[in-house]
Amino acid sequence: MPTTIAKIIAAVLLPWIAFELILRLGGYESPDNRTRVLLYPKFPPFYEPDPDLGWKLRPGLDWQGREMVVPFTTDSSGSRTTPGTNSAAVPEVVTVGDSSTFGYGASDAESYPAALAQQLRETQGRPVEVRNLGVPGYTSHSARLIAEANPTPAPVTIVMVGFNDHFPADRSSTQEMWIRRAAYLCFASRACSLLFDKLVPPRAETRVPLVEYQPAVPLPNFESNLIAIARNLKARGSVPIFLIYPSILSDEKTRVAVAAFWKHPRELVDANIDAHPTYQAMTRAVAEREGVRVIDLAAIFDARGNAALHLDWVHPNAAGYRVIAEAVAPAVHEAVGAASGG
Repeated sequence: MPTTIAKIIAAVLLPWIAFELILRLGGYESPDNRTRVLLYPKFPPFYEPDPDLGWKLRPGLDWQGREMVVPFTTDSSGSRTTPGTNSAAVPEVVTVGDSSTFGYGASDAESYPAALAQQLRETQGRPVEVRNLGVPGYTSHSARLIAEANPTPAPVTIVMVGFNDHFPADRSSTQEMWIRRAAYLCFASRACSLLFDKLVPPRAETRVPLVEYQPAVPLPNFESNLIAIARNLKARGSVPIFLIYPSILSDEKTRVAVAAFWKHPRELVDANIDAHPTYQAMTRAVAEREGVRVIDLAAIFDARGNAALHLDWVHPNAAGYRVIAEAVAPAVHEAVGAASGG
């Protein structure tokens, strides 16, 4: 039996190895297939592929396009620039989240991390290094990976996730990650990469319209991600602060517009929008159980006229980002002071 198994393995591996050698000796360079296994439906050049996160911002950008409504820049680490801070310095505060942390629709100086840095300079009496790790499309799954990947997290970590978690998807974030990992392993081989290029159609050609609601991160997974983030950060000396995602616009006009823009059935749009309060409530519950400081942006935005603080149905406008910074600053000021011995 062992001899038979060895013969079968050799019969498979030897031709593969020979094919690989022929391609390499012949100078074959496989195309970059990574963009074909990403979650992001479009892959503009300000992103670069990542086997776990799916995509991340390229470092050193001065992007003048309007994909994010306004131009933006990134620092040498690939984080959105926070004016007035030193990107080479060790950050004291990092902000983790999606496009609302990134600052969609706002200039570099108008994002909530940038506004927070400005307020902290005034309250602390010195520059406070704030790093903006927000990336459009990220979920709690992404935030968990970021928290686990950094061996020396900042003294304070602010996390705001939830919207992309309940956004409709054809596969969960976890499934997408393992598909990417397997594909990236394949791309290390020129033979496998060639076969992938010839046999696997682009995602755009294989996607089917969504008809049943499935969140990108189901609620139980969202809960476990938040718990893991909180415990991981606290165990390594970083003070986590959870932000309750602001309420999204949910009126009839918005629902009709969302269905038309995403080409989603109305039932799916309603399920997506109606899930938002459930994910907000879960964030509150996890924060309470894990002893994490929480800032309830939903209540703050609702009290100040939610629609007036929004650029669209999801993203805050510049005024909304200032409100977030104002709401977060006292807790961060206290945490930064405690971490620095002040």
